[in-house]
Amino acid sequence: MLELALQVNLDPQFVWNGLVIGSIFAIAALGLTLIFGVLDFILVCYGEYLTLGAYFAWVAYVDFGIPIFVAVMIAMIGVAAISYLLDKTVFQYFRADDRDRVTLLIVSIGIAFILRNVIRIIWGTRSRAIRRTGAGVTESIEVGGVFIQPSQPIIIVASLVALAVTFLVLRRTDVGIAMRAASDDLDLVRLRGIDTERLVVYVWIIGGAIAGLSGVLLGINAQVRPVMGFFAIILIFGAVIAGGIGSPTGAVGGGYLMGFIREMSVALGIPTNYKIAVAFVVFIGILLWRPDGLFGQSTRDT
Repeated sequence: MLELALQVNLDPQFVWNGLVIGSIFAIAALGLTLIFGVLDFILVCYGEYLTLGAYFAWVAYVDFGIPIFVAVMIAMIGVAAISYLLDKTVFQYFRADDRDRVTLLIVSIGIAFILRNVIRIIWGTRSRAIRRTGAGVTESIEVGGVFIQPSQPIIIVASLVALAVTFLVLRRTDVGIAMRAASDDLDLVRLRGIDTERLVVYVWIIGGAIAGLSGVLLGINAQVRPVMGFFAIILIFGAVIAGGIGSPTGAVGGGYLMGFIREMSVALGIPTNYKIAVAFVVFIGILLWRPDGLFGQSTRDT
């Protein structure tokens, strides 16, 4: 019986699926932790940023026939612009007023509801695929007993490239170094003469662009729906916290962990409807074991 359970648990198909979805969660969690690290509040509407990115790419690729690579860039720029504009029109007021972070959290929840309903009004509620009409359904390729969708290796590679570029920015550029310092102590960075408002602009733009890319990858892997970001953000928050709040490395590790747990739960015979619940049971267990997360350390150590 134990041998059978191990065979089921180690089914390479579930490992592959976990790697694919974990790649998406990893890059999404990295974007969210960058925003949280500098601004110090939970951006609940980040899930809707993912959804907007998927719809922007769908419109560009399916409706206008733009090449998929360009469509992805449009999605990233579009979400980055919305992220920046929302800060200038909404969040900046509450940040400047130095209000309680709970107020910012509530405002973020309100923005999430507004964006989700705007998406429903514009595109409706039916599911859509980032695939052109008449293209048909691309068959999976079997490799060593694992069925691989042609888009899945692209998702993994795109995520790895985005992660590499983001960490390169954090480690090697003045903006990235300032962001890491600000996540430790924003007031100290301000005293050192760094323009923190300009830094905040960079954070919103970079975080928004990453959210746009994550949304496109999520839409390519599954389907584009108005609630896709809402369900994804639950596990993305779990990834950020499980990895250690404020740690980019931890966010990435937590993203992959949540992806694997989400898929491996099916291998245990647990219905797919309970994927999120299982992931959070493990997430709570991690916090009971390590309250600071798996990588609970300052971002300057990344």
